[in-house]
Amino acid sequence: MKSYFKINCIKIKKKKIKVGDKSLSHRSIIYCLIKNCIIEISNILESLDILSTINLCKNIGIYMYGPINSYLLASSLKKKNMKNKISYIGNSGTTIRITLSLLIKNNFVIGDKSLNKRTMYRIIKPLTLIGYVLQCKKNFFTPIIIIKKNNFGLKYNLVNSSSQIKSCLLLSSLNSFFKIFLKEKKKTRDHTERFFPILKKKIKNFNIKIPNDFSSISFIISYNLINKNNFILNLGFNKLRNGFFEYLLNSNLKIFFIKKKIYKNEHFAKILFFKFFIKKNTIFSENISKMIDEIPILLLLLIKLKNKNKIYGLEELKFKESNRFLSMYYNIIFLGVKIIKKKNYLIFKSKNIHNNYVKSLSDHRLFMSFYIGNVYNVKISNPENILSSFPSFFNLFNNKKNNYYVYK
Repeated sequence: MKSYFKINCIKIKKKKIKVGDKSLSHRSIIYCLIKNCIIEISNILESLDILSTINLCKNIGIYMYGPINSYLLASSLKKKNMKNKISYIGNSGTTIRITLSLLIKNNFVIGDKSLNKRTMYRIIKPLTLIGYVLQCKKNFFTPIIIIKKNNFGLKYNLVNSSSQIKSCLLLSSLNSFFKIFLKEKKKTRDHTERFFPILKKKIKNFNIKIPNDFSSISFIISYNLINKNNFILNLGFNKLRNGFFEYLLNSNLKIFFIKKKIYKNEHFAKILFFKFFIKKNTIFSENISKMIDEIPILLLLLIKLKNKNKIYGLEELKFKESNRFLSMYYNIIFLGVKIIKKKNYLIFKSKNIHNNYVKSLSDHRLFMSFYIGNVYNVKISNPENILSSFPSFFNLFNNKKNNYYVYK
């Protein structure tokens, strides 16, 4: 006998949310650099980071039409002859890490002031082992110049859990006679591997529908859990990215799957969320790779729920848009939360939050996390950071109790 759930009895506010997955948006555009084809992409994320990837592809000679209303058409069947090989990619570390192995030689890649202070050692090292000749600033900072490209094959142990480095190396091997063997210490997101069977087909027209970004949806989930609302969401449901969701389930979050489907090897889900109370207090390092982008909002959610918590395995946060590990630690101290910092883990307990100033630097997730955390009368710097990953953020969260300011 089938069981049914009556949704009409629950008060739910209806609001259309279109926030394309950032990781899939980057990769969908980059596939034009691998294969001569036409790609139609719907529900693409129109953010600054994605625009950086689009501009990079345009500089290489790919025809791009859009993005318009979350739609983009890319064609690499006939490439332009481009004389300008200088590509400016803003603050998008994802763009440089994934595309570096696909760029033509004598290409010059430079970022903004923030990106130029982030080391690219973890991606430059394996590429030099393959046979690439690269020139960069001291400490492996950008700008980076590709002088020569070879591909000798490689057996490489991915000590750091980074899906971007893995994707870069895998994509470099697609049009090569040599094989690359990679060994992961921890499993990371597998969007690139899921699309490999489709890329190998002899088809020159692709239609890609991008699901809603789970990292962006996590802000909506946290906001509604804090305000004790029932809600329904459409989202991408990759098993290697839903660590935040798994943690909430283990903490007694009640959900109901309304719809599930698979499109182009990617999982889509429509879920009803209702009832939540925290139970689990420790997060172990083995689960961190599945929720690395959601750690800032998870910290603020746990602080809001006033529990004592321990989170291990946070060393990867040091290599994000800012040193997220230290940034979260110091900003949480400013709010009056008791917190202990060790080499790669945090222990904290929340009681009352003080009014203070939060410095989000150039990190979009820090700004959005403290904003969603409903920290009343706390001033947060750099609201323009949201443009890199979630441009419609303020349209969805019109909360008058939060104040945001721009500090130069």
